[in-house]
Order: sequence, then structure tokens, then C-alpha cells
Amino acid sequence: MNDKATANFVTAFEMSGNELPGAGGWLARRRSAAVKAFAESGLPHRRLEDWKYTDLRQALDKAGFAPAPEHKGAVILPETSAATAFASIDAFRLVFVNGRFHEGLSESVRLPKGVELHRLADVLSEQWAKTLIERRMDEARQAENIVELNTALMADGMALRIRKGVTLDKPLHLVFVAADAGASHTRNLVLLEEGAEASILESHLGGKAALADIVTDVELGAGATLRHVKLQDETADAVHISTLRATLAAKARLESFTLTLGCGLSRSQNFIRFEGEGAHASVDGAYALRAKQHFDTFSVVDHAVPACTSHTLFKGVLDGEAEGVFQGKVIVRPNAQKTDGRQMTQALLLSRDASMNAKPELEIYADDVQCAHGSTVGELSKDAIFYLRSRGIPKAEARRLLVLAFLEEAIELAPHKEAREIFRDLVSGWFEEAAS
Repeated sequence: MNDKATANFVTAFEMSGNELPGAGGWLARRRSAAVKAFAESGLPHRRLEDWKYTDLRQALDKAGFAPAPEHKGAVILPETSAATAFASIDAFRLVFVNGRFHEGLSESVRLPKGVELHRLADVLSEQWAKTLIERRMDEARQAENIVELNTALMADGMALRIRKGVTLDKPLHLVFVAADAGASHTRNLVLLEEGAEASILESHLGGKAALADIVTDVELGAGATLRHVKLQDETADAVHISTLRATLAAKARLESFTLTLGCGLSRSQNFIRFEGEGAHASVDGAYALRAKQHFDTFSVVDHAVPACTSHTLFKGVLDGEAEGVFQGKVIVRPNAQKTDGRQMTQALLLSRDASMNAKPELEIYADDVQCAHGSTVGELSKDAIFYLRSRGIPKAEARRLLVLAFLEEAIELAPHKEAREIFRDLVSGWFEEAAS
């Protein structure tokens, strides 16, 4: 334990471990093992290859986040466009404040038969939940301890189980609000059985200096489909660490898209593993950053079986002194013939002080595959700006149009029509704020 933030998290566990869900059962033993592993290696640091561009230790040492208090009273949402972005979409709505379910702000819903929606604490004794929590997809990644930290301190979350052949008739909207300063640790579980189908929207909001540590474990049965859309817009003093771990059975389909507009430091981790033939996963996103914001996307797509396809595209614009990071790896195992895996990252720098680090990778052990990766970083075309201005379009408007056109390819991949329109409006508003 060689850094202050690690010591603070271990102390938080020692003080509150008996009050966390699952005390006395199998999870209590798992929590103790997790905090021990976390204490031994500490928070990730730049000397680790997968974290070389993101100094999480420094950010958390400096902030010194204590556990966020449970907030049961009224909550005032931040006065941002993102706070009400999904309000027009008819959806089941669950609200989590400081990482804990807030019954007063959530909607009482009548779910279709075959759909089970619970707070995390209510399903911890069930085998399916235990399996999802304990699943390990990549031990090398787990050794870096972000998931172990979450396992040790997770206080609440959402558990969704959809039975065979059932479709959730409208999206589930999860709203996460940081109403007070401090750290929150949330675990979400999603199990879609054979042929099941669902859409999940996420909004991450907050006006406080907070740490959001969120892990979402997903298991898709044969032929199941999950559409996942996430919007993240938090204060410049916040740190956001999210991890998506998903396994796909035969012919399952995962479509995940994230729009990131803030916070101070954020890292999005995606670990996708194919366990049945004919499955498909799309993990895409767009981001717009300014000032000294830092956003790191880390993705590992593991083609462990034949005849699966994957697609990853992240496009972003960076202004001020913002920093972007993309690290993506597509692994094709020796028997995973007929794999089609593709990834691309593209960034547009609006300022000479902005920066982008990109490291797409392919690790291929099969010969009958189609795989590709690439990366581009550039500036707005002066010729394109001149062309638009020569047609009477003001310079600021010309730049806004070019930024929107650049991000459009990524936004179009969001697996929800209304969300795509909302994201276009949010990016347009972001640019107008940046230009003012």
C-alpha cells in the first residue's frame, strides 16, 4: 500500500465493511479477498502499460475522496442540457444518488412478465448474481485492481434479469447523480437469457467533486440483444471510472455507445468476450472535451470462438488543454477462424494545446480472419472553413458545422433513434459554449 488514496479506500472498507450489502454471506468473503488484493498492489499507475497515459493515483491522492453519504432528501439536478436530455424518451426510470438507489425519485413501474428488476442487495443470495459478480474474463486486467476496489466497496446497484424470449417493451433509464462530494461504488448486473432483448439508457450527472466507480457485468444468452446508450456529463472536479464486462453466447448481439462531455478525469473500460459462434459486439463512442479534461477509453475484445464480428469506433474533438486517450485491443484466439474484428479512433484537435494518444492493437493467432485497425489525429481543414465562409457562413458557424459533421459517423452508431438526435443537440450546444 504505497499511495494515500489506496490507504483511504482500505480504511473506508475497514470502517464500513459490516454495513455493506451481503455481510455474513459469500460476498463478505469475496469483499475481504478483494480489498486484500487491492491493498497489495494499490491503485493503477503510469508504470503499468495499460495506464501509461492516465495518472489515476495522482488524481485520487489530490482529491482525497471520502465515502459519499447516503442522500435521501430532495436532489437538485445540475443546470445542464444533459440533465434533462433523455426526459422526452418513454422509459422505466431508476435514480441513484451518490451511488445508492433513491426510491423517491425513481418511478414505480409495472414490468412485463419475465422481467425482473431489483436493487443489487435483493439478489445477492441468488446464484445468477453470484456468477456474474465473480466472473473473471481477463486476469491480467483484474490484477490492476479497479474491479477489486469496486467489489470491496460496492454499496448498491441495479440487477436486471430477463427470461428466455422476453423483450423489455421500453428502455430502462438509469440516472446517476452526484449530489454530495465523495466516492460512490456501484455494481450493475444484466442477465439476458436466450432470445431476450432490452435497451438501457444511462445518464451520469453531478455538480459536486465526486468519484464515480461503476462496474457493469453483462451476460447475454444465445440470440439475446442488448442496446446500451450512455451519456456522461459531470463537473470538472469529478473523477469517473466505469468498467463494462460482457460475455456473449452464440448469435448474441451487444450494441454499446457512449457520449462523453465531462468530467475532470474519466476512464471507460470495456472487456468483451465471445463465448458462442455468430455473435456480434459494437462498442462505439464520441467525446467532446475542453479546458483540462482527460478522457481515456480502454477496450479489449476477445474473439475466443469462430465466426464472430466486432466493431469499435471512437471519434472525439478536443479544445483547450484537453487530453484524449484510446487504447484498444482485438484478440483472435487460435481456433477463432472467420473472425471479423475492426477498430478505429479519430480525433480532431481544436487547439494547439490539446493532445491525443492512441494505441490500437491486433493480437491474432488464427489465419482465416478479417481484422483492421487505425488511428488519425488532425485539425479542422482550413480549406473547408474557407469554402463555407465564401458562401456567407460565419467562421464560428462553419467550425460548428464541421465539428458536427466529423462526429456524425460515430453518433449515427448510437442504437436508439431519439438518443441520436439528442446527442447531436448536445454536441452542438457544447461547441457553442466552447466558442463563447
